[in-house]
Amino acid sequence: MKINAVSMLCSLAMCSAAALAGPSGGGFEITWYTIDAGGTMNSSGDGFELSGTIGQPDAGPVMTGGQFSLAGGFWPGVDNAPACPADLTGDGMLNFFDVSAFLSAFGAMEPIADFTGDGMYNFFDVSAFLSAFANGCP
Repeated sequence: MKINAVSMLCSLAMCSAAALAGPSGGGFEITWYTIDAGGTMNSSGDGFELSGTIGQPDAGPVMTGGQFSLAGGFWPGVDNAPACPADLTGDGMLNFFDVSAFLSAFGAMEPIADFTGDGMYNFFDVSAFLSAFANGCP
């Protein structure tokens, strides 16, 4: 019994001494960052278009090379899908004004009218809008 008590006291003393000693060799630092993916981004010009998402560090300095630049970080305008996608006026109700807003946006080829998200404005967008409109708001 005495041997167990002595062993326990010695073990406790060594653990306490190790904890109080602390690290040696200077300060240590863990740099905080995350690798993100998801969302959407389009960039176009001079006959090319670049779209895509890969793992990237959070916001940081803009990387450049020649006439090209790449800015990592958060994408403005990317948000969760709306609770009621056919409510284009944002008033919480589906009515004639939402249909009118869709037709105006569709005629002007505005991104809000691209209900399929394929970058084209055609029958499939109209069909997707009408389906969302028929489903109503939650």
